[in-house]
Amino acid sequence: MKTLDFSAFSRWEAKSLGDDLYLFPKGGYSSVYTDFDIGTFCGETITPDQYLSMDITVLGDRAAGVCWEFWEMGREGDADMRIKMGLLPNLKTRIALPFSALAANTVFMPRTPGKLKTVVGGHPVHLDRLTKFAFAIDKTPHDLTLKIENICILDEEPDYPLEDKLMVDALGQKKCSDWPGKSHSVDEMITALRAEAADTTEVPLPDRSAWGGWTKKKLCDGTGYFSLHHDGRRYWLCDPEGYAFFSTGFDCVGLGDQCNLTGITKLCEDLPPKGEIGWSESAWRGQKTENFNYFVHNAYLAFGEDYFSIWADMIRRRLVSWGCNTVACWSDHRFYEREKMPYVIIGWGYPRTETMIFRDFPDVFSPEFEESADKWAHFLDKTRDDPYLLGYFLSNEPEWAFVNNINIAAVALAHPEHLCSKDYIVGELKAKYADIGTLNAAWGSAFASFDDLYTPFEAADIGQCALDDLIPCCREMLRRYIRIPSEAARRVDPHHLNLGIRYAWLSSPILACGCEYTDIFSFNCYSLDPMGMIEDFSSLTNKPVIIGEFHFGALDRGMDATGLRGVASQADRGKAYRRYMHRAASHPMCLGAHYFILYDQAYLGRFDGENYQIGALDVCSHPYSEFIDGIKLAHSEIYEVADGTLPVSEEMAQEIEAIAF
Repeated sequence: MKTLDFSAFSRWEAKSLGDDLYLFPKGGYSSVYTDFDIGTFCGETITPDQYLSMDITVLGDRAAGVCWEFWEMGREGDADMRIKMGLLPNLKTRIALPFSALAANTVFMPRTPGKLKTVVGGHPVHLDRLTKFAFAIDKTPHDLTLKIENICILDEEPDYPLEDKLMVDALGQKKCSDWPGKSHSVDEMITALRAEAADTTEVPLPDRSAWGGWTKKKLCDGTGYFSLHHDGRRYWLCDPEGYAFFSTGFDCVGLGDQCNLTGITKLCEDLPPKGEIGWSESAWRGQKTENFNYFVHNAYLAFGEDYFSIWADMIRRRLVSWGCNTVACWSDHRFYEREKMPYVIIGWGYPRTETMIFRDFPDVFSPEFEESADKWAHFLDKTRDDPYLLGYFLSNEPEWAFVNNINIAAVALAHPEHLCSKDYIVGELKAKYADIGTLNAAWGSAFASFDDLYTPFEAADIGQCALDDLIPCCREMLRRYIRIPSEAARRVDPHHLNLGIRYAWLSSPILACGCEYTDIFSFNCYSLDPMGMIEDFSSLTNKPVIIGEFHFGALDRGMDATGLRGVASQADRGKAYRRYMHRAASHPMCLGAHYFILYDQAYLGRFDGENYQIGALDVCSHPYSEFIDGIKLAHSEIYEVADGTLPVSEEMAQEIEAIAF
């Protein structure tokens, strides 16, 4: 074990408070840097099987994200790789980073006890080129004090001790604080839910079709399925009867997230024992992990054995009264099958090959990819004739696209194994260059023959001319990545709209490749204003678009992390939602936007550790009324905004720095 000390590092921007306490001011980015010789870390030779470890306590009542940053030799400016880890407040937590993570083979690292989500961003970093390291904190909505102890390099993964401390109550709420709307007892929650469930009145917004379309604007006779239409000014979705339809609704309409309690059950008050809850679907799940669903448990406490149907009918009435017309991605199939509302689905497990090129990007020229696509497409068997299905997303936020401007053909050539995609790339280079000497002259290389291209080499070892030569190969690889699954899906389901891949952001212009095989282009847009991304993607693809995810969180209702965008209050969340939806609907290429998510995430973290205050409902199914007011207002205006007869709201929410990881 090698013990490290921040005081020996070359630059330290946080203020030392003594006793291992450090203050990070809210107004700026703070970090500690150190530079070292290539192939070492703080004077020590390191290997991929070693760990960088420390114990951290976040003081105060909010979660925090801490970052590790790494630079390769000769790089300045932004780090080549940034790994961010989330931490609960006031809980001493051991975090350990395996140096193997610098290969960037995954975006999301597994949880360890006490730690929340971990995200790996940027390009792979080679240990033999590593020259600089930083521990960093992003801007926060408040000054942040950390107690940092036991910084060391370990030869094996450490254990993860936790103090005995109750952090959530029996309902899954944060235990140590109070706020408006908190359920102070099981009986209080039960009384409120039963009273609402007893009122079965459904009050839809005026001028809505049975599908949620706009009866003031009929675009066609209707096909019996959802379809696309251009009215001469803008694109619309048409509902099955032919009425104009702008898609609004929540992702994850279901009874919340499982809370990943693996190794942290001691933080929970009065957990029910496994296998002793007398109902058909236990809130306990998992074999390798311990998962407990507080949302299901609370619904069962309120409604008993028939909890799901009573809950589902209640949620339908809420959604309809709020003006939602789409049950969006990741939702419980039992809900939309029962409640007969328009919905979307997503293809689980995008087609793969045994050998992947990078992260989740398959060997797209392999016959195995086509075989995998044919099998995958049968997720549409059950819904192919359902008129309530708006359409299907192919996939969500592929991890390979988290690297900006990735040259996937160069990555394929660097792969140590034989790939069918390598055969394609080498064939294209042979077609471009008459002989290997001509290629060498252009690339500044010294290959003896084209066969040498099969010997792995890194993109950093070839020049810009070589990278430029590989761009057409990148484009064709992307086209196959979209075309083959899209054609397989169309063979299974000829009726419904192909909604595209739901990219996380415009990480490269090559993301447009293959869009000709989808009906709609989709992406997720975590911004206060979606207009820029709508314009960028629709201009690039010349396709109408749907936004698959966005959200805003606040810190005024018993949760400690805002999610990817933070605002000052629940009322500000309502303002932010209204303006976002107005801006989206006003663009002639936008067909809808879906909010992520219906319920807050579990306070102690879902499967990967996210624990954001981003829902319309808390863990006890209590609605955030100020936020809902903004949603209802936005939806009551949305069709007039989309039709150009109502101006876009300019009322702005007060934004705060986000707490997210």
